[in-house]
Amino acid sequence: MTNQRNVPASIAARLKNVAIQNKKNYDSIFLLYCQERLLYRLSISDYKSKFLLKGGLFLFSLTKFSARPTLDIDFLANYISNEIENIQKAFIDICSIEVPEDGLVFDIDDITATRIKEDADYEGVRIKIPVSLGRSRKQLQLDIGFGDIIVPKPAEIEFPILLDMKNPKILAYSIESVIAEKFEAMVSLSTVNSRMKDFYDIYILSETRNFDGRVLQEAIFETFTRRGTSFEKHHPVFTKDFYTDTERNQQWQAFLKRLGIEKSISFESVMLRLNTLLIPIYEINANENEFFKQWNSQSKQWR
Repeated sequence: MTNQRNVPASIAARLKNVAIQNKKNYDSIFLLYCQERLLYRLSISDYKSKFLLKGGLFLFSLTKFSARPTLDIDFLANYISNEIENIQKAFIDICSIEVPEDGLVFDIDDITATRIKEDADYEGVRIKIPVSLGRSRKQLQLDIGFGDIIVPKPAEIEFPILLDMKNPKILAYSIESVIAEKFEAMVSLSTVNSRMKDFYDIYILSETRNFDGRVLQEAIFETFTRRGTSFEKHHPVFTKDFYTDTERNQQWQAFLKRLGIEKSISFESVMLRLNTLLIPIYEINANENEFFKQWNSQSKQWR
């Protein structure tokens, strides 16, 4: 019994060491640990195939936590009813799975679910889950979306772990669909866009991943079509006025500071990279042609 009672203290001490070694604050490492262990419970539950990991945490995992940290977990629901009560019950069941070695206790009696409506067009469900490690507490936020198209199909990934425990093996979005959704948001929101994370995420992916142009083209075309976004020629988001705008550059610097991103990256350099990556595919789709080049993350060019 004594050992069991000491598990939370032991885990907390190990997480503090991880924070020191990686020059991160403990609070962000603790949150990431809670997110990771929720994903592990999902991976061994009957709901593994029902929720596909997407968004910031998925991108964070691809770069072994060197990319943008994330405060919430985004999922795409897969062959499961979008009724609030149904989604809430799923996560009550998932969080009821006991994993004594990780020291976490999920408060299943206080799990809440609410309807969310983002970008005026797409409804989802937001789940909030209280979790504790001894006396330390966090509240996880999960945003569940419905109905998006994934190109290519989702694949199983092994989510990286902070401590020596079993990895969550979960289904995740394709990288191409992640880029397509973020690109569509950039185009549809245009000059009123304040979502700096979308620009940053695509930039990081262009630095670290190679892409098949035909697959990325299909993902972008399907996403734009589903969301009713047209391929307007000479779009403002690709112009110099867009990336030299003073207010937008201030938003960018505030975004980097808020997330503790030490490496200074100018918004202009980010947009020039995104233009190199995305304009060729955007124009090919506008002209209803096909794109067969390969993106090389080392040369930062299509070949």
